Amino acid sequence: MLHNRKPGLLLLLIVPAALFVYLSTRPHFRLRANMPPQFVDIPASAGPKQREAEERLAQEYWSCALTVIQWKYPYGLQLPDSPPEQFRVYTELAPGSEPISSSRVRYWHRLQRVWLQPSSWVTSQTWSTDWLTKPFAKTLNWMDNYFTNLIRRG
Repeated sequence: MLHNRKPGLLLLLIVPAALFVYLSTRPHFRLRANMPPQFVDIPASAGPKQREAEERLAQEYWSCALTVIQWKYPYGLQLPDSPPEQFRVYTELAPGSEPISSSRVRYWHRLQRVWLQPSSWVTSQTWSTDWLTKPFAKTLNWMDNYFTNLIRRG
């Protein structure tokens, strides 16, 4: 009789532990630190200096995407048609180059092209027990608001 209970008891311990681990690990997506080659927009007729300036400009826009844009628009979310105000670089223009505003729009469109490509992102697993604590926090917050309003009315 005791021999038949051991597998059931073992399952009773393993299944909840496995479920807890499964619910507590989440995929975490971040843009790759290295700019994808297709992000750089160099005209075929560009000379060496123009190529270098364009690569530098592209790198600055990619850095902006890393530090600002990926936190505002997470993985899987479509980017808006026009660039947000935060998508800016402050760089010295090379003589004969286009204004920053047109390069800003051009690189925003380049970012839209690479944004949804899985190769532009790095995936890692993170540990989070928010799924366990958030419902309790919301319930406590609701109860606090409910009783505060009840006292005020009373």
